[in-house]
Amino acid sequence: MPGRGSGVLAIAGFCVVLVGVNLPNPLVPLYTAHYGLTPLAQSVMFSVYLLALVITLLAVMLSSRPPSPHRTLVAALALCAVSDLLMMLGATSYATLLTGRLVAGVSVGLATGSAATLALAGLGERARTTVASGAVIGSLLGNVGGGLFGSVLPAPQLTVFAAHLLITLGVGAAVVLAARRSSATATEPQAQPSTVPGYLRRHRRAGLVLGAMAWSTAGVVLALVPAALREVLPEISLLEAVLPGGVFLATAWLAQLACRRYLLWLRAWQLSIPLVTGLVMIAAALEAGAIGWLLVGAVVCGLGQGPAYSLGLATVTHGLRAGRQGRAASAYAAVAYGVCGAVTTATGAYALTSDVPSAIGGLALILAAAGLIAAAFAGARQRVLPSGQVVPA
Repeated sequence: MPGRGSGVLAIAGFCVVLVGVNLPNPLVPLYTAHYGLTPLAQSVMFSVYLLALVITLLAVMLSSRPPSPHRTLVAALALCAVSDLLMMLGATSYATLLTGRLVAGVSVGLATGSAATLALAGLGERARTTVASGAVIGSLLGNVGGGLFGSVLPAPQLTVFAAHLLITLGVGAAVVLAARRSSATATEPQAQPSTVPGYLRRHRRAGLVLGAMAWSTAGVVLALVPAALREVLPEISLLEAVLPGGVFLATAWLAQLACRRYLLWLRAWQLSIPLVTGLVMIAAALEAGAIGWLLVGAVVCGLGQGPAYSLGLATVTHGLRAGRQGRAASAYAAVAYGVCGAVTTATGAYALTSDVPSAIGGLALILAAAGLIAAAFAGARQRVLPSGQVVPA
């Protein structure tokens, strides 16, 4: 799978895996009604896959002999298919539901580094932040698609995952066939990695903080808002309940596209402001039951989330070649997803003693402090080179 085909298939495979792990999010209101889930239980159902994901990422990073990225991506897609089957059985068994989430987490963990390596090797320097974009696109398709099809298909806890299973098998077959056409392994991209004078370790710390902030925000919005919105407005449909999450992710993706060419000119504090402001607006809108303002808050929050996650990845992987890109992307994802799982679970636990709007408002204060820390690590703006390469974050 050398060349451009390798990069394109890697991106497609990664997006399919991310779609699968996000499909349960819009179905949370259905699971909540069926199993009687509390906000904490909803957070656990969302976060349990992150535990498996982080453990898998750490195992991949610490392995003395990393496996072939092609084989790893195929294994990720195979586990994604297994997860779909378990999630279908989870319609009647909560334990099986959680098991499916765990398997999905392993799948994402395997796909992250392998997709990052293959994308950079096949598509060159322009694909350095592809994993960040793929994470947002996959999350968007999973949440919106799950909500849309869950509203029109019968027995959505079964049919939604059955449809995704067929797509996963199709993409997996394409990856296997393409890999068999060539025994070549991933090669280095033709483009030379960028190097920037004055680039320090603290800049990577700023990137890690940005990634953790970005995905913690996404975790809370996707895990807690749909069910909380239906509690405030019980007359709304499943699709309307997941609409804020869809708007949030769509805005994040569009913001990534808009900022792609100028990503390294952005500053950590500039992206922290919409993240925190949007969360405050979401909390206030939930408290008031104002779905219109909730959507506005989702837009504001998404404007910061997408570019923040991309900038964090660009910072952490800055100047690395394809071989090291995979491990660095895995380390970045491990921190971002690990913090996301802890934050989402803690926010759900706090919501038990107060309510979801208060818990989200409290998280906004914590993220404001984290934004100051990221800005401090980033330091002063670095010199812009003629090629447009600057020290990010």
